[in-house]
Amino acid sequence: MAPTNKQLLILLILLIVFFGFGFVAKHTIAAFKEVSLASLNMAGVETDASFGMIPAKIKGLTADIHNGEVTLTWSPIMKAKLNGYRIYRGTSTDNLLIIGGSSQPGFEDKEAKSGGTYYYRVAAINDLGEGHLSTPLTVKVK
Repeated sequence: MAPTNKQLLILLILLIVFFGFGFVAKHTIAAFKEVSLASLNMAGVETDASFGMIPAKIKGLTADIHNGEVTLTWSPIMKAKLNGYRIYRGTSTDNLLIIGGSSQPGFEDKEAKSGGTYYYRVAAINDLGEGHLSTPLTVKVK
């Protein structure tokens, strides 16, 4: 017995609803995942390039001054796809320049001058680019 036009129409409507809902659900979940990961990254939660995100903001930036040299340390970003860190320094927070890079969560600034006040910031780098800069750290070299 062949299906009637009414049965075919109902089947067609069910297929549209089923496959249409699947399409909408799939894209809604994907959009939610992107927004959630972006929110985590902005909040400083470590995400990495495998999720399509730049590295998280560096936290825990500190300085130790010994014999006029400034040694910076910070909390590491613990992700396999991290390429390293970029270190910035300036005489104000508005004129920071890149002064070096590091593959480890530390850096020695041997160019700082006694009597100077410097502002440091650090950013992590992965294949997608540079993460958010750390909070500025003010260092007075004696």
